This record gives sequence, structure tokens and C-alpha cells, in this order.
Amino acid sequence: MWCCGKKQTGRDNMKIKTTISIFLLMISAIAFAQTSTDLFEKGRKAQAKEDWYTAIEFYQEALKKNASYNLVYQGMAECFYALGEYEETLKNIKKAQKFMPNNAELQNIEGFALIGLGKVGDAKKVFAEVLKTYPNDLDSRFGMAEIDVVAGRLTGASMLYKAALERQTENRKALLSLALISYETGNKQAAETYILQALRYHGDYPQVHFFAAYLTALDGKYSEAQVRLETALKIQPHYKEASELLASILYAQGKYQKVIDICDQLIAYDRNQAHAWYVKTLSLLKLGKNSEALQTAKLGLSVEPDNEIMRILLEEIAIINLEFEDMYRKELADFHVEKGKGFAHRNMSSQALYEYRRALKVYPYDFTARESYAKLLLRFGFPARHLEQLKFIQSINKSNARINDSVEAYEKKQAYSIQNRWKIDPLYLDKAHVSIAIFYHTDPTNVFHPEAERFTAMQVKDSFSYNRRFNIVADTEKSYSYTEAFRKARLAGNDYFGIISIKENDRDICLTLDLYIASTGSKASSFKVYRSGNDRFANSLRRLTQMLTEKLPIVGSLVNRYQSESVIDLGTGDIEDLNEASFLVLKKDSVTVQKEGLGLLYREQDVLGTFTVTKTSEDLSEGLLKRKGYYDRMNAGDIVIREPIKEKEAKVETDTVSPGQQMNLLLALLRSIR
Repeated sequence: MWCCGKKQTGRDNMKIKTTISIFLLMISAIAFAQTSTDLFEKGRKAQAKEDWYTAIEFYQEALKKNASYNLVYQGMAECFYALGEYEETLKNIKKAQKFMPNNAELQNIEGFALIGLGKVGDAKKVFAEVLKTYPNDLDSRFGMAEIDVVAGRLTGASMLYKAALERQTENRKALLSLALISYETGNKQAAETYILQALRYHGDYPQVHFFAAYLTALDGKYSEAQVRLETALKIQPHYKEASELLASILYAQGKYQKVIDICDQLIAYDRNQAHAWYVKTLSLLKLGKNSEALQTAKLGLSVEPDNEIMRILLEEIAIINLEFEDMYRKELADFHVEKGKGFAHRNMSSQALYEYRRALKVYPYDFTARESYAKLLLRFGFPARHLEQLKFIQSINKSNARINDSVEAYEKKQAYSIQNRWKIDPLYLDKAHVSIAIFYHTDPTNVFHPEAERFTAMQVKDSFSYNRRFNIVADTEKSYSYTEAFRKARLAGNDYFGIISIKENDRDICLTLDLYIASTGSKASSFKVYRSGNDRFANSLRRLTQMLTEKLPIVGSLVNRYQSESVIDLGTGDIEDLNEASFLVLKKDSVTVQKEGLGLLYREQDVLGTFTVTKTSEDLSEGLLKRKGYYDRMNAGDIVIREPIKEKEAKVETDTVSPGQQMNLLLALLRSIR
């Protein structure tokens, strides 16, 4: 090469190339260098699209360049609040407040985060402080409204949202909040009015269409809800919540292939979306693709191992489609065995009992689990049932010397039992004197677990199968309306029928059982259980069955008698606290359930005497009869009752573990409004 009349050497060429490379790198660095302001702006754009994770990443990069960037801390706080990470929200608020003290925006975010942490008193102080300086601050007023919702004061909350509308007639949050609260309080017409207003003023905002779809779906208007959601997705294609609700609504309409297509799109976008795997599994089952459904459920559970309802779905598929001895069923059962061991070790016997029973339903031949279950029954004071389990182990040829010795020892003890003395085998007794038909009604807006009600009905039936004084029939073929359930239960001659429903979000669950009189259709009672956190489904299920058991009338029968001594078919396995308990003895077929509320009906002239317990076992109780009047007319087959306090009107029995928990589901919806 010639340059300026001088030939260049190879070393000169190398220098030139190096210089050019350095120059290009410098130009590239200048071109691609991003200031903290650039990164902040990118974070704000991602946040505006509700892409919280991307926004947080940009904000974190911005802080690396400028650790004193106050607006970045505020943006981080807003994103963590949207994700429900309230501790992180407060951390970032405190950092931002170092640079922006007494900032109303920051104080409001702090107040909302405190409500999320259950620190309602502290939140109220924060909002009150803002309102002292800015009496018309809408966000503080919304905060006060949420505090009213937590306390169950929905009327007070509505007044605060309405006051906001008086100041800003088009305020989106106020309109959507009033729509949700109105629906919650049963005022569907008002809810529709507020939603239509929101659509008129904010028809270009996807979340407005989402909530319009949510409320119309609750009324069973699936086609209209579908249109609303498709509109929301046109405005914001990656609107995850809208896609999830659309999948659930299409499933309710029986459009299973469309559901699978949407779920595949959600999974392609993010494989960790347990909801998509769950609904896809349900749809595959409906299309008869059982093997594919089993594999899909496996993948779904691997994504979220603590998802209780996903696990139940997978277990039910395995129970129906795999052989008893299949080792995958054992693998599924082992999960419950380990949990049972953990609960037993911490003396949480009721929880352990639930886990062992579930394990043995999934894989009946696990003799180690069955032996542990037998020991647990002994801890509860049920030696006869303990013996039954050990004999089952012998029957499947999995016994050993220890089990054989235990069987021999407890058989000797049984020689002096009530059943041997009276020559009664409890297995042949018809102890079920109260019959309940269990139905379920699905909520199409349950984007987390459509048809969770069906699995709950199955679980309730399984739970009651261990209490032989009830005859529980669960119809899980389809979702039933009240009219359909009433007709079916009445024709079947049941005493009661119950309809199960569920409300849930990603943190809370509410199980409801509405109980009715089968003969009249009148309301007997309602049972509501709210639970949060880990094992919330199992915990709420156990509590629901316990509440129902405690409230239902106690009915048994006189099995045999000899002079004043007698034996009845109620024992400690049926009801607690039987020692010296007293029962009325009535003529056979003379007792019916009340026509409304919970209780029993009988005529006073049908009372023949009383029975007082002197000795108990799991299935039988021995005691003394005392006649009423001059003649002794009590015979085997007569009814014995220990009646609870009669409730003339249907009541709602509610069980929560913390104040305000009843409103968590509504509160979560209100807090999601942007």
C-alpha cells in the first residue's frame, strides 16, 4: 500500500486497523450508552404496559448509574405493589422519601402497602395525615374506602367512592370500584350502570372491558363476556388476566379446543403459568385425551408443586386411568405420606389424618403408610379401626411379626368389647340416618381453577365417608342450578342437599356450602370458610366438614336391648363427648328434619323414653333405658336423638382466621384496578 508517497509496512497496517477498531468501539459505546434517565423512561413505558418485571429490571439498572434517583424508587415501589410484594414496596418508599419527604403520592402508596400487610391502623394514620394537608386527595380517600372494605363496611366504602365521583365524574377507579361493590352487595342494576359509565368514558382502556366481562360472566352471559375480553386483548394483546378469564369462559361454554389454543399461547409466553396447564388439562379430559391430560397435569404440577387443586386433579386422573399397583400412583401418594409424617411429628393430628387418608386413596397398597395411619387412629382412641387397618395389611400379604402380634393383642381386647358382648358386627349396621346430596355450582370467573367446585364436592364426600352416621352422595357429573339440585334431591328422598361454590385468588380461598331442606327446598344454613396461605384448600375443606358435622342433628337407632340395658349405633367415631350423654327414644319412622333451618320434628306422644350412655366404643354405645309413662314400648329399631338447639331460620356460619378475611377476595379485585 502506498500512502503520501511512502510504502506502508505490515506493522503500520496493524496499527491502522487497531486505531480504527478502537474508534468504532468508542462510537458504539457512545451510541449505546444509556443514562439513568433513559433507563428510567424505559422502565416507565414497561410499567405503563403492566410489564412489571421488565420495568423493575430497567429501574434497577438506572439505580446502578444513579443511586439517588428518587423517581426510580417510586417506580420500583409501584411495581412491587402491583405484584403484591408489600414489604419491598415499603422499602422503596422509605428510600424515595429520603429525597421527597412529605410527598402525598409516596404516602398514599405507603398506606396501600400497609393495608396489604394487614396493618390497617397504621395505614389509616398515613391517609389521615395526607388528608389534613390535601382534603380532596382522591388516592387517600380511596385508601380510606379500602379500610372500610376490610372492616366489612361496604356502605361506607361506597359513599367514599361516590364522593370521588362528585369531584371527578369520569374517575375510572371510582366507577369500577362501585361496580364491584354494588355487585357484592346484590345491587346488580347499580353495578351495570357503573360499568356502562366506565365503558363510555374509558372504552379504550383494556381493564374496563376486563371488569365488564367479569361481571357479565358472573351473571352467566358468557357470549357477551367473551366479546368484552376479545376487545381487551385487541387493545392489549399480552393482557394475561384477560387471556386467563377468556380461557375459563370458553371452557364454561364447552369450546375446549379454543381453550387449549389460548393455554398454549400463555404457556409459550411463560411456561410457569400454572393456570394455563390446569385449564388445558381439563379441556384435554373433556376431549377424551386422557393420556395427554395426565402428562399435561404432571407438567403443571412441576411448575407449581404447592398447587393443591392441580395436585388433586392429577391424582384423580391417576386414580381413574392407572392400575392400583401403578408406581406413579405410589409416587403421588408419597407426597401425602411425607406431609402426614410432618404433621404427626408436630402433633397436628387432624391434618395428619387427612394426609394419610388421601395417600391411601391414591395408593391403597402402601402398607407403611397404612400402618402409620393405624397408629394415628389409635392416638384418636379408635382401637377397633386401628385393628381393621392392620388386618387389611395382612390381607394383602404385607404383614410382619410386629403387625401380627398387634393384631393378636387387639383381638384379645376386642373379646370384652360392646360388639362382642351384644354379638353385633358394626360393619353390617346401617348407621346412616341423615342423608345429604352434594352438588356444585361453578364460577366461570374463577381463572385459577375452573371446576374446583367439582373436586371440592368429591373431597367432601371422601371426608364424610369416615363418619358412618351420614349418607353422603356427591353428584359430580355437571354443575347444578338450585332448581336442578332441589328436584334431584327431593326425588331421591334425601334429607338435605348442599350446593358448593368457591371464590379464590392467588392468596385466598372461600369455600361455601349452602344447605337446603330436600323436601321443601327451604334454606337450612350456609357455611363459609375463609383461608389464606399454604394448605389453604385442605384447611378450609377440613373446617367446612367439621362445621357441617357439628350443626347437623344427631340421629341413631336402638340396635338391641335386654331389660333396661340397651345398645345404640352411635359411638365415639360418630360424635364426641358421649360419656353419660342422654338421648330421647322415639318410635321408628316418627322423626323428620325441620322444614326450615336445622333441627328435627317429632310429636311429643311419640317419645317413648330416654337412653343414658354408660359405656362407649367407636361404633356402639351401651346404656340404660328409662321409659316414659306406665308402659315400656321401646324396641330395637326405634330412633334415638340428641337434638341440637333448633334454628328456626337459616343462618350463615362463617369461619375466618383473621379479622377482615371475608373481604380479602373483594379487596384483591379493588386493589387490582389501575
